[in-house]
Amino acid sequence: MTASRRSRGFSLIELMVGVAIGLVLTLAIFQVLVTSEGRKRSLTGVNDVSQSGAYSVYVLDRVLRSAGTGFAQGLNRQNGPIGCRISARLPVATGETLPRTNAFPAPFTAVPREQRLAPVVIFPGASDAGSDVIMVMSGASGYGEVLSDVQAASIGAADLRLANTIGYRANDLLMIGSNGECLLSQVSAAKTPCAGQIGAATATTVCGPLLPLAGAYFTSTGTHTSLAALNASDPAFTFTLGNPTNGNPPEFTLLGVGANSTLFRHDLLLTNGAPPASEPVSEGVRVLRAVYGIDTNADGILDAWQSPGAVGWDGATLMNGSALSNQRLGQIVAVRVGLVLRSALIEKEVQPGVPVAPANLTLFGDLPAANQITVDLNAAGENRNQRHRVIELTVPLRNILMQS
Repeated sequence: MTASRRSRGFSLIELMVGVAIGLVLTLAIFQVLVTSEGRKRSLTGVNDVSQSGAYSVYVLDRVLRSAGTGFAQGLNRQNGPIGCRISARLPVATGETLPRTNAFPAPFTAVPREQRLAPVVIFPGASDAGSDVIMVMSGASGYGEVLSDVQAASIGAADLRLANTIGYRANDLLMIGSNGECLLSQVSAAKTPCAGQIGAATATTVCGPLLPLAGAYFTSTGTHTSLAALNASDPAFTFTLGNPTNGNPPEFTLLGVGANSTLFRHDLLLTNGAPPASEPVSEGVRVLRAVYGIDTNADGILDAWQSPGAVGWDGATLMNGSALSNQRLGQIVAVRVGLVLRSALIEKEVQPGVPVAPANLTLFGDLPAANQITVDLNAAGENRNQRHRVIELTVPLRNILMQS
C-alpha cells in the first residue's frame, strides 16, 4: 500500500477567513480614502471661496478708497460739482450717452439711468440678484486735481479759457459744470504740452489760458446742458478726471452681484470703447450689502452708521440734486461692505437632517440692530449643504475725510 501524504496548503475555512479579513481591511482603507477625499474637496472648496473673497475685498477696497478723487475739493463749494447732473456723449462705437437711453446691462438694470456726480452712492437691493449696488466715482488724473474757475463768458463752441491750462493734457477727460449741471468733455489731442509735461518744447515755460476741446467724448450739447448754457451760467468750473488713451481712465463704476453668484462691475463711461457690458470680477459671491459711515458734525470723525434704505438716504433721494442731499453726500466718510460667499461643492449632511450651513447668517452683527442684516439660507436658490463664509470690510473715504 502507498502511504497517505500529509495534506498541504490552506483549508477552505482558512481561505474564507482570509478573504473576510481582506474585505474588512479593504472596506476600512476605502472608508479612509473616501473620508480623506471628502475633506480634500471640502478644503479645496473653502480655499476657492477664500481666494475669491480676498480678491473681491481687494477690488472693493481699491475702488472705494479712491472715491471722490479729483472733485472732492468742491464739497463745500456753493454750486460746486457734488450732486451735479451728468450729461455725456460716450464713444460713438458704444452708441450710448449719459443719461442712458436704455437700461444698464445686467445685473444693473434697476439702477437709475440718470446719474449725478457723487463719490459713493448705495442703491439697496438694486441688483438683479437682489443685493445692493455700489456706485463709485473717482478721477485718475494724478496731476493738478483741483477745481479750476472758467473765465466769465469764455466758453466757445469748442474751447474755453482758464487762468492757465497747467494740469490739462491732451486727451484728458474733464467735467465742465455750473449750477447743478455738468457736461463731460475732452481736451483736444492738438493741445500743446505744458512745461514739464512729456513732449513739451524746451523753451516752453507757461500754458496759455485757451483750452481746446475735441475727441471721442467731446460734445457741444448734452442731454441736460450744453457749452452755450454753461457759458451763460456764470460762474462755471472745470476739473480733469483722467485720460482714457494712456491707460489712466477715471473710475465711474457700478458694483453688484449678478447671475451664477458672480460679482460684476460696469464702467459708466465705457472707456474701453465697446458697447455696454458688465465685467465679471469674482465668483462665489451670493450677497453684497453695504452701509454708510457718516460724519454728522464735520469734525472728520465717523459718528454713526446709516442704512442706505433709510428715508433720505436711499439712492433716489441722494441723487435728486437737492441741497440737503448734496450735504448728505459730503457726510459719507466711510463705507462698510458685507459679503456672503458660497462654495461650489455640495457636501453631505453632518448627520441626518443637519446640513453644513446654519439657517441664517448675520451681517454687521456688531452694529445697532437697525443696521444688521439677516441672510436667510433657507430662501429659494440657497443650499445649506454648501459652505458659506461672511466677509466684512470697512473702507474710509480718504478724499472726503481730507476736506473735513
